[in-house]
Amino acid sequence: QEELNEIIVQTINSGNLPQLNYTYKEFTPTDNDIMASLNDLHFGYETDNFWNKYNSDICRDMLEEYVDKILQVKKTHNSQNCYISANGDAISGNIHKTITLENKENLIQQIMGVAELISDFLAELSNHFDNVVFSDTVGNHGRLDKKDDALKGENLENLIGWYIKARLQNFKNVHINEDKIDSTMYVLNIRGKNYLNVHGDADDSNYKIQSAIQMVGVPIEAFCSAHLHHNKTDYVQGVKTLMGGSMMGMDSYCIKKRIIGFAQQLIAVVTEDGVLCHYDANFKSNI
Repeated sequence: QEELNEIIVQTINSGNLPQLNYTYKEFTPTDNDIMASLNDLHFGYETDNFWNKYNSDICRDMLEEYVDKILQVKKTHNSQNCYISANGDAISGNIHKTITLENKENLIQQIMGVAELISDFLAELSNHFDNVVFSDTVGNHGRLDKKDDALKGENLENLIGWYIKARLQNFKNVHINEDKIDSTMYVLNIRGKNYLNVHGDADDSNYKIQSAIQMVGVPIEAFCSAHLHHNKTDYVQGVKTLMGGSMMGMDSYCIKKRIIGFAQQLIAVVTEDGVLCHYDANFKSNI
């Protein structure tokens, strides 16, 4: 991780990265904000099968399409601020042999590539919202060892938020949320309501979801997760649950398990009363 930190600092300071356009604008306050997922990008993974084609270039195209989808919701509801919740697995990683063989980029390229891509994504959104807040947690694909042997804090995805903060340091209305409970969960407070965010690999039952909610020690309006690669909304013991999908679509694992899926994310409109409504952001790029 120290080596990666040094590489990233040198890259940002070298001046070789493209300039991100930024012009601050004043916005009139409104009564709602957007909370949009940015889950399971699996940047660096490449597949080309009967049902799906996905690679890093397609991931970039999808994020450009995602900006349009978010702005359509903003136009409908006249939303003021945008909260981007990146709940893990931004990179493909090397956790399984089959994934390692199918990855297009190595781990360092994955981290820097996805961090630069998300920075560009946030920079564009900053032109359309009063404030853009980015929050992230780690998934299971960034770990450095086998599941049973991996230490909780050792995860390459911890570098992503750090990179983005350095990259967008001159953007006055882009904020990186560093107020985390730990690397696996954080709470967003939006208009007075608390939204607990996790990746979801450790929260695979209603009992564990209830336990996670109790662990944070504050009233939770909604439990937000990722990991299962499809959108889903429900209630667990009276607490709303929002699960956002994946950008990757069907991969080798899905084919072997006969799981049909496609790329999607979840966009929620939030007021002082909680979640007003939510939209499926479905992507035709790789269906």
